Amino acid sequence: MKKLHLLLTYTSALFLLSLSGYASSDDTKNTTITEQFRSALLCQSKPFAIEDKKIIAELEKQKITIKNKKQDSITEIEYHFEQPIKVKNVWVNMIRYESDNFITSFYAKAKGDMHKFAKLIEVNPILRSCEEPIPLNDTDIFRKEITPMTDNNLYPDTIVIGQDKDSKPDEFYFICSKFDAN
Repeated sequence: MKKLHLLLTYTSALFLLSLSGYASSDDTKNTTITEQFRSALLCQSKPFAIEDKKIIAELEKQKITIKNKKQDSITEIEYHFEQPIKVKNVWVNMIRYESDNFITSFYAKAKGDMHKFAKLIEVNPILRSCEEPIPLNDTDIFRKEITPMTDNNLYPDTIVIGQDKDSKPDEFYFICSKFDAN
């Protein structure tokens, strides 16, 4: 148990050092940051906002542009990647972090085969006949609850995949939403 605690402490320290720009190599920093974005997009970790000026400067060195927007109680930060990152079988060059008092989300615009992507991450299509609220202009909507709905967790972490009616055939969005009970 002590070894596991030391390993977790070491891993956490590397994570923080890589974000702060003190990791030993640029490849390590790029891989770690890319993995953090991938993990959050797939709801394997919580979407995150990077607002620390030192970290933002480091990301900008890596050709990741950051645009901050704040309206009332909503925080929105866009990350634009000069070099798209690969998530499973698709490419992402923009991720938007959105957070209010209850929901935190990572929203990505992706290029690739949406149906293959949906199959790879095991999401299910939403049928138009169901009670699910579907945006009027969206087509081919998929959804997967990452955490189970329980009496204590009425709002499960969810991945949604879809296409706007104006999207090109190989473009779509996917979102990881996590409910904050605080």
